[in-house]
Amino acid sequence: MAFCKLFSVLVLIHNTGDLLGAEVRSGIFGGQDAPKGRWPWMIHLNITSDGVNRWRCGGTILDNQWVLTASNAQKLMFWAGSHELQRGAARYMGIYAVLKHSEYRNLGNRYINDIALVRLMKPLKLSNNVKAVKLPSNSDNFSPSSECWITGWGNTDNDVPLRDPEPLQELQINIVSQAECQRHYPGLTSDNLCAGGYGRGAGKGDYGGPLVCRTDKDFVQVGIISYGSADDCGLQCQPDVYTRVSTYLHFIYDYIHDGNSQRF
Repeated sequence: MAFCKLFSVLVLIHNTGDLLGAEVRSGIFGGQDAPKGRWPWMIHLNITSDGVNRWRCGGTILDNQWVLTASNAQKLMFWAGSHELQRGAARYMGIYAVLKHSEYRNLGNRYINDIALVRLMKPLKLSNNVKAVKLPSNSDNFSPSSECWITGWGNTDNDVPLRDPEPLQELQINIVSQAECQRHYPGLTSDNLCAGGYGRGAGKGDYGGPLVCRTDKDFVQVGIISYGSADDCGLQCQPDVYTRVSTYLHFIYDYIHDGNSQRF
């Protein structure tokens, strides 16, 4: 598996103010304010390729030293335990490495094997507002009738930024059948699934964030937001494409269960 070390990268714990200057905002359409503490595994990322221009992304806490996100997230800054981005204080933590899937590819209009792990420099202090997400088992089955949600910070409509103090947004959406998913995205494999559409779903600023669905016991992370329709497509939006987490359990567990590995 490939990995790259990152320098001058920070994790911010609890709520934080606007520290990053200019950024591109886009995100969940049709969402609502999430109750504080409802999604304690949610991570907010800011990404930059040049140190000046920034855009938003999402991720989830796997345990006290690992974060799950999409492979196209690089040069990251994290908010853990955040609810309203414009309020509160922060603690800073360094990031040791980002590990992309070795077969990740950017094909221009889509991604394959779009999954990555982020290892923190020091263990994260877990609390009621900072918890690990649960992962699905291979036997879990989810369908259009499952209760599923996405979360993120970003625009609430076309060119309408999330209002201050930028509370976390949530949206209940339906999984789309694989047949319909492949009709919108020919060549899509079982490594992905689709959800949302028709003006309800994720935007560019939410990529890397979770699709979670309810089981008999709890919510589990079924997908990672990967790509979808063009921004601001309104009611014409196709479903969004998600990396299917259950396909990559070996990739995830090989690292998070071997945190002291000399591979680093």
